[in-house]
Amino acid sequence: MGFKEDMQKLSVQITERKDHIANEEMAKQSLIIPFLQTLGFDVFNPLEVRPEYDSDFGKKKGEKVDYAIFKEGKPIIFIEAKTVSEKLENHDAQLSRYFNATPEVKVGIITNGIEYKFFTDLNTSNIMDESPFLQVNITALSDTDIETLARFKKDNFDSQGAVTIAEELIYTSNLNQKLEEIFKNPPDDFIRYLIKDFSDTRITANVLDKFRPIVKKSISQALLKMVSQSLSSQEPNVEQTIEENQTIAKDNEDSPSKKAEINTTEDEMQAFELITGILSKAGLDISTVNYKDTTNYFSVFTRNPSNWIVRLNLSATKKSITTNLPLSQLQNIVSGYDLEDAPKSIGISRVFINDVSDIQALSNLIVACFKDIVRG
Repeated sequence: MGFKEDMQKLSVQITERKDHIANEEMAKQSLIIPFLQTLGFDVFNPLEVRPEYDSDFGKKKGEKVDYAIFKEGKPIIFIEAKTVSEKLENHDAQLSRYFNATPEVKVGIITNGIEYKFFTDLNTSNIMDESPFLQVNITALSDTDIETLARFKKDNFDSQGAVTIAEELIYTSNLNQKLEEIFKNPPDDFIRYLIKDFSDTRITANVLDKFRPIVKKSISQALLKMVSQSLSSQEPNVEQTIEENQTIAKDNEDSPSKKAEINTTEDEMQAFELITGILSKAGLDISTVNYKDTTNYFSVFTRNPSNWIVRLNLSATKKSITTNLPLSQLQNIVSGYDLEDAPKSIGISRVFINDVSDIQALSNLIVACFKDIVRG
């Protein structure tokens, strides 16, 4: 199992445990220590991890940071732990005192076991910055979060590298904000740069106004195309490929007019919006929920296409929702709809619906399918 899978597994564990954490000590044992272990640190080896580490500052004696992470005999990371219910903003000054007292340390982390705020000293050497250079929520990790956290693994981390990471993240964040501003409201200079090579017309204010909506539309189309290509480039595993090939004959029987090319319909997009709305209303994290359209079904998944929540067939004569739940479990959740075992090539069970709007009435099923795939 790789680091990404380890972090995803930890994310599920933290999500399950967080509501049962009553104090700081429980947060340390059940949430924070597993995080350090996932980063590769031996939490039982005082040469690597020391709890309650002395960090006296000036006249203040007896100051102790919750965890000091060591490498080659020197502290490299300080971690201040709080319980799940505490707001981390209230304790930045406390972490700052520990950080400023120990010049060797280049990373300070404050966490409640769910949220992690990473600090360094970009502005003034040995003085902790007021703002974190990285914030992550372990229960809602993106692929980018995981890639960044991988740089803090024991085998990868060094103090100087932490400063480089911080600079990259801050510059990237600022550039992203700037690009978002440009894409939403393209400035004149940007429009002029884009059209200068294919327009012989003198670029006046009227010309810029004429091209502004065209440029905005082109940007939207280009971004959508890039996202679509990124999703389609995720190669399915061998099992997926076999499944999709095996379902062609069945789907063609149900829908003789189905064409070979993929054509995402309004019903399918409405279904996706209904599903994400149901999950969000249930308090579930939808940041990694996405969809993939194929010639055989419309799949809603989390994190990657192999972790599909439901598969929809809305083009066939008999519309259906395919799940990974046993039929016996489906019968306990769904009433008023026809149910059956699904063809083994596409899932375990399925429910037949009359219209895409029926999805709203099946909210309990959608939530159960999501929780089942997250637990798996």
